[in-house]
Amino acid sequence: MQEVSAAKSVNSAGRISIAIFFLILLLTITLTRISDYDFWWHLKLGEEVYQTGSVYAVDSYSYTFSGMPQFRAEWLGNFLIYLSYKTGGFAGIAALKMLLVTCTFWFLFLALRCMTEERDEPAFYAALITMLLVLLSLRFRLFVRPYLFSFMFFSLVLFLIHYYQQRRTGVAYIIFPLVQILWSNISIGAIFGPALVLFALAREWQSSRMPDRRLFNIFLLVVIASLFNPEMQRIYTLPFSALVSSPYKEVLGEHQPVSLQILWGYGLRYTFAYQILVLCSLVHLIFRGGWKNRFHLLLFALFFPVSLLQVRMIDFFSLSAAVLAFPALLRLLTMIPVTVFKKRIAEIVAAGLILVAIIASAGSKTYAFGIGIKDHIFPEKALAFLEKENIQGRMMNSYAFGGYLIWAAPERKVFIDGRHRHLYSPEFYNAYHDALKNAEAWEALNRNWNFDYLLLEYDMMSRRYPKHLSENPDWALVYWDDHSVVLLKQTEQNRAVIDKYAYRIAKPNFYDYGYLQAYLHAKSAPEAVEALKREISLNPKNQEPILARAFLLFNMGPAFHNEAHDELTRALALKPDLSMEHSAMATLLLERGLTDQARAEIRKALDIDPFDGAAQHLMQKLKN
Repeated sequence: MQEVSAAKSVNSAGRISIAIFFLILLLTITLTRISDYDFWWHLKLGEEVYQTGSVYAVDSYSYTFSGMPQFRAEWLGNFLIYLSYKTGGFAGIAALKMLLVTCTFWFLFLALRCMTEERDEPAFYAALITMLLVLLSLRFRLFVRPYLFSFMFFSLVLFLIHYYQQRRTGVAYIIFPLVQILWSNISIGAIFGPALVLFALAREWQSSRMPDRRLFNIFLLVVIASLFNPEMQRIYTLPFSALVSSPYKEVLGEHQPVSLQILWGYGLRYTFAYQILVLCSLVHLIFRGGWKNRFHLLLFALFFPVSLLQVRMIDFFSLSAAVLAFPALLRLLTMIPVTVFKKRIAEIVAAGLILVAIIASAGSKTYAFGIGIKDHIFPEKALAFLEKENIQGRMMNSYAFGGYLIWAAPERKVFIDGRHRHLYSPEFYNAYHDALKNAEAWEALNRNWNFDYLLLEYDMMSRRYPKHLSENPDWALVYWDDHSVVLLKQTEQNRAVIDKYAYRIAKPNFYDYGYLQAYLHAKSAPEAVEALKREISLNPKNQEPILARAFLLFNMGPAFHNEAHDELTRALALKPDLSMEHSAMATLLLERGLTDQARAEIRKALDIDPFDGAAQHLMQKLKN
């Protein structure tokens, strides 16, 4: 008996230590710098609620839809986000995020516990592994927006459903509608509340000839409660219309359908846990008879297809898949001899969690561990340039920058921001997107709105910069960093700024320097090389003009290769994670006969981007 008691004590201590390590992992993954474009307009709308004491009704931050009604059902979520910011700044935002994510997984753990009467080691570890998979699957969607509250409410309703099925408590008449009212004023994810209760009702009627009508009454109360928000039934119609037709999928990654590239290409690092959850869910439904449980079958039938239609729905599928994957993982663990769990399994799992935490957070440029704002995402410096040069008038801005501008410079009314369907029409968005792609659509948009200056997004990943503007004589590029540009209309009023700052040689062209061939053919490359010194001095941390100068120097002949090498070295110091810079350096080194050094640069390029065509060509050339 004493040995059994000691074993139980050891196992209990092991579970507690693992729970602590999982919490550390949870907080480590959650604590990231702000990189979300939409965070800012949610913050601004929350500030408006705080300052006015009422729910915003019409837009006052754009000039394109000024005075038009905007979606209001998430007013309470926006208010709570702003209240967190006002209370603790960006640390307050981080605390809110960690609290919501922690509560999400606590309620999810309680829901999984309700699914089995077992309290032994396999059940505990099956729940732990399930939650770890859900956490890793959700990670790319952990932004501070109102839908982050929906994760918590979703898990809470899952728990309440399983708890009610065990206890049949009459308090459910109060708890379910109350949760739904709060949820419906915080996030449009509240539409899933009635769906979850309906699925539970279907399971109830499946398992009993005389079903408990109380759950049916609860379902009706939850549906009614969901309408107690400023938008009433529109809380349903807005998200449904977004699923049926989304004009944003070409530009916004979260609106894209799941593709092989997302599953097995560059997106594998983000979706591998999602794929494991899908596999475990299918094992449960097909091979373990889970399809007989209507609650489980309906969960999969709703959330799996929508996760395929839009990447952003992977998050809610992952939460729902927890109750599907858990039985499959539990069955797998029960097949392992019990004695295995008594041999320091707690320490092994705890060490594994620590390792995952280190790998998941250390050095991650995508998620940027810490508190505050992620660097090189928002146009802080471009905005400072506008203020310093007192550039005024009607602004045309990129979709991605609109939210930040609403928060940081509300006096500069935006052209567009992230409030798609909340405010802007799909037709308006399509006109904006078409203007980025071709000059004719741009001219039509410009005639309609008569822009004075442009503040646009520009980087290698987004490629949403309208390259045709580089050939448009009506606009002058006067500011350019590694993620944003400012262009001014060619007017006498802007002449002084244009003369001082305009780029006349280098162009934003996504690192394609073919346009510089014209200077080589005209034998004016030396003059262009000299002029590029001035353009580099305008922003010494912008590597593209530096690379433009290196391109010209390389093509001017061996006499200039030393100087070209210096410029490439300078560019690599600024952005060492750009494969094409290593490919360019390898090309130069090969020309100078430095084969071993060139091979090292090719390897670096291919490590960064295995599909770098220039590096692949050079590697093949060396093999031949």
